[in-house]
Amino acid sequence: MQTPRRIPRRPLAASLLAATLIAPTALGAVAGQENTGSDSDVLTGVVPREAEVEAGGDVRWIFPGPRRLDPAIFGTPDQPLGFEDGVGVPTAGRLESDDGDAYTTTEEPTLFSDIWEAAAGDATVRVVDRTASAGKETEDEIEATFTFESPDGEHDSRVEVTKPLPMMPDHENFGGVGLDVTIHGRTGIGTKLVPQLFAPIAFWGIGELYIDDEMVSDNRLVHFMATQRVRDPEGDYELVFDEGVIRDEVHGHLVLPPVTVTPDGPVDGPIATGVMLENGKEQPFLHVLYEDVETLTIEAAAAE
Repeated sequence: MQTPRRIPRRPLAASLLAATLIAPTALGAVAGQENTGSDSDVLTGVVPREAEVEAGGDVRWIFPGPRRLDPAIFGTPDQPLGFEDGVGVPTAGRLESDDGDAYTTTEEPTLFSDIWEAAAGDATVRVVDRTASAGKETEDEIEATFTFESPDGEHDSRVEVTKPLPMMPDHENFGGVGLDVTIHGRTGIGTKLVPQLFAPIAFWGIGELYIDDEMVSDNRLVHFMATQRVRDPEGDYELVFDEGVIRDEVHGHLVLPPVTVTPDGPVDGPIATGVMLENGKEQPFLHVLYEDVETLTIEAAAAE
């Protein structure tokens, strides 16, 4: 295995200090949100399957920062692409090159920067996929626990997820759990800031966050996926464009955006992380990657 490489923490720009973020997915869908998936309560039609992931050891903590923009996805200032609401990036949120013939990065900080530090942790995930697509209800199941330390080693965090989110307001989410799916990039499922990739496992759920064994939130949107590798392990761990995806390797992504899921709808708001940024403010989201995926299995689900 390639020896993990670490990028030193970089100074944060003024706009970054305000922690204005582009969410990794749209806000979580709950009661009161328009259903853009199926009109039925539960749409089955998949052969029920169960999947498990075990990961541990090498964890990478992602800090806020700009995301480089792939010209194949976002076009040019003269011919912009990928600016759709929800999963795109508005043209006003992009920086242009000095000669004005290309986009370079997002203007505001995102959850998908190349700024990271090493940590450690473990992940245990078990999901059952019984529901084919988004709807008002789901028969999917999630049992997942993620542990990780803060990059300064001062705090231990734990995320526990037991409830799938049956739909998202702006894109398909397979009823909460998707197995062997293609997402992100041009698919319209999730943000275009992440390259298009194949995910043996992906889920969207509602979880509890604990810091040093104290619950700090019990209703956070949680997105996890085990995917083809999308960060360069031999360079500076940069988030690659589509052509750079490593197809025959797998790593895990855990994202808690600054979103609370409530019975009346999603509420924007920073998440407690215990990690202070250089402006003296707390990092308002969690994005950690598990590099050592020890097991990943998918098999027929046991009968209920």
